[in-house]
Amino acid sequence: MKENENILNRFFNLRQEDLIDEMGKDRENLKHLLKQINISQIDDIIDGLPKEYNYIKNELYQKIENLIGDYEIKMAYYNKKYYKQGFYDAIMINNKCKKKYF
Repeated sequence: MKENENILNRFFNLRQEDLIDEMGKDRENLKHLLKQINISQIDDIIDGLPKEYNYIKNELYQKIENLIGDYEIKMAYYNKKYYKQGFYDAIMINNKCKKKYF
């Protein structure tokens, strides 16, 4: 499996830019399903809290930044993992077909 992992890493790295472009298209296609909340709307709500809640404001900002950061890390991890798994599966199916029919 180690050699296959190196090959998968190479193919993933070659396709990474294309995958980023495709993700942008996917976001556009999903746009109508999303809640369309953006960070400036959240900022406005938090900024609207009274000044005596400054500690809570700062804590909310930090928690939201961490939540977004965690989400982005998870998405990158899963994108890479499942791309490689799909590609690996395709290679294995191809090899089985070659052995069976050739």
